[in-house]
Amino acid sequence: RDSSTSRGLGDVYKRQVVLNALALLFAAGAMAQDCTFFFPQTKGTQLVKKGYDAKGNLQSVMTYTVDEVKNIPSGLEVEADYVFKNSAGTVYDKGDLEAFCRDGEFFIEMKETLSNPSFVSTTQSDLAATEAVINYPSVSNAPSNNGDDMYFDDATIQIYSKKNRKDRKNVSIYDREYVTTEQVATPAGTFDCTKVKYKIKSRSPKETIEGYGYEWYAPNVGVVKNEQYNNNNQLQYYTVLEVVK
Repeated sequence: RDSSTSRGLGDVYKRQVVLNALALLFAAGAMAQDCTFFFPQTKGTQLVKKGYDAKGNLQSVMTYTVDEVKNIPSGLEVEADYVFKNSAGTVYDKGDLEAFCRDGEFFIEMKETLSNPSFVSTTQSDLAATEAVINYPSVSNAPSNNGDDMYFDDATIQIYSKKNRKDRKNVSIYDREYVTTEQVATPAGTFDCTKVKYKIKSRSPKETIEGYGYEWYAPNVGVVKNEQYNNNNQLQYYTVLEVVK
């Protein structure tokens, strides 16, 4: 009788352990699903972004191609190859970057910054960038559901010439804040975007440039438009998504 009772309690305990484990799995899955992914999630998808100066002259072309998509315990991870060229078609840099969800929040490597012309105008070839990630929150996941209490990371990336490490720039993006949610029309299509304002500082051995900018990002695509200004409120350059295929 005591033995039977022990077995019964043991079975109950085992069932409870299994149920608890399943609950944790479901919770983890729900957390992963709650993470809005601001980058393509289909292998082979290609994005083409072009950067222009204030007069609309082409300065740079950044092409991303999704190379690998995999599930990780905290959500999803995507790796994309990128090729960065100047307006003449010369390859400044190529490599890969990662986009991923971690604990319900989306992050992407800051190599996206390479597509901004002013950061690379004095670094003429064989670019490289240190690894740094930055978060992109979702308005729908904000406690107030209107973006006013969204949390944005600060981040710094170093861009340098592979031929001369002294030819470098430290680019800091900080004081990021939600502005609004709106539709943005681009050559690649019209997207429902989150608009964010940020401050920026680019420091090199030769100069320090400060200003601010706006970027618009959309689910399953990422940043579709970016505008950057100096502290005199003059547009310096902008990038726009030209192709999604």
